Amino acid sequence: MTFLTVLHTFDALVGLTTGNPSLLLKIYPFQNLLNNVDVVIYFWVSLASAFILFGITCAVAFHNPIEALINRTLAEVELEENPNDQVLDSKTSALEMISDTLTSDSIVLRSVKDDVNAVRYDISNLKTRRDRLEKDLTKLMTCPSCGKEISPDFKLCPFCGELLHPHVFVDTNHLQQISTKTS
Repeated sequence: MTFLTVLHTFDALVGLTTGNPSLLLKIYPFQNLLNNVDVVIYFWVSLASAFILFGITCAVAFHNPIEALINRTLAEVELEENPNDQVLDSKTSALEMISDTLTSDSIVLRSVKDDVNAVRYDISNLKTRRDRLEKDLTKLMTCPSCGKEISPDFKLCPFCGELLHPHVFVDTNHLQQISTKTS
């Protein structure tokens, strides 16, 4: 209801500023009676009813302020009569909250520590694999035509001019091991 009266107040204000009769009053079925209402009277009646209804809304929303004042006064009196009980209860609840927080933080930290250890293990495995790959890539390869060691980056052998393909290269260490086994 308060919202509707505020809408009527704005409608009356628009009617006052433009000089046109109210547009909102035309939607009611009994508009014949309301057409003769002066815009100034419509404005003041809608403004007064908006304030009255807003006051009623506030009173209902704040639930009887006298009862709230009495309840607050009674709570203060009870607190003054038994101050130690209140202090002990508040300290106990604070200690319980601290204990709960420490327990949950400990669980989270343990989980994070496990995750960090797993990541460290994975990083050390990756470093080992990287080192192995770097070692394998830096090995010199043997030309299948002339038998001299050359870099795996060459497409032609710089010694004999043989066209080299990646699958043609033979690992020299592997060949030496095979030749020593057969001899």
